[in-house]
Amino acid sequence: MQPSGSANVPDTDTDLPRLMGVWAHPDDECFGSAGTMARAVASGHPVAVVSATRGEKGKIADPSLATQENLGAVRERELRAACAAVGVSDVAFLDYVDGHLAAANADEAVGRIVRQVRRFRPDVVITFAPNGGYGHVDHTAIHRYTLAAISAAADPTRYPEQIAAGLRPHRVRKVYYGAMPRRRLLAMREEMQKQGRDFVPGGDEATIPVERMGTPDEDITTRIVLNDAEFAAKRRAMAAHATQMPADSPWADATPEQLRQFMGVEQFQLVAPPASDRAYPTPEESVFAGL
Repeated sequence: MQPSGSANVPDTDTDLPRLMGVWAHPDDECFGSAGTMARAVASGHPVAVVSATRGEKGKIADPSLATQENLGAVRERELRAACAAVGVSDVAFLDYVDGHLAAANADEAVGRIVRQVRRFRPDVVITFAPNGGYGHVDHTAIHRYTLAAISAAADPTRYPEQIAAGLRPHRVRKVYYGAMPRRRLLAMREEMQKQGRDFVPGGDEATIPVERMGTPDEDITTRIVLNDAEFAAKRRAMAAHATQMPADSPWADATPEQLRQFMGVEQFQLVAPPASDRAYPTPEESVFAGL
């Protein structure tokens, strides 16, 4: 099966650097990078989102929104709506099954990402850190496949059938991991505990202790402070993922000030060469800095 998604050829109306996010599930793209995507689109940068699965094994916040049988189709619509909220229309799926990404044939999975990279030709790619944020096995798998694909996409000897079909090798210039500051996660847990609520990022999907989740603050290289329009677009994108927003979510009853505190700055870790094509000066305030 060929991965499904957007058009085969990206827009060529601009020479501005291009941004691609490669994630495991619908909504992975939202919490840490929706505002960054909104800023990029508003500035004229082409942006694409790739999701390995449709999240069809996820929980359903409200039974009126979906059934387990149609959840994948519903979450595909939610992802497209969330991306539209920040101006992104280039959305593709790798067509893997939620929860089983780590068991995929690695060469095939890497090849599917290579196809998207060669198609869209991004200058910047964002994906999960090695720990997948909170150890989710799909997150750590897409991290491995994406890093391997970035190398393979530039190699003319890899996946020659794609090259024969017109998809030329492509070298990504900057690679980032989405970064939830570890200190912020621990602060969120402390605040929830003060309210008598148990808060474990990732819930049942977490496989590592909270103390090892997220990104150490000293490893964060890139901080993007969202303006009001970008933050509003991010809020709309989050709301589009309605099946994944339970009433008892920490975000559901947070005040606007609390939401801005925890989500008004998007943070990333720039990956050193050879993933990125060279070392770039840090700290920085844009994923396009130096391009």
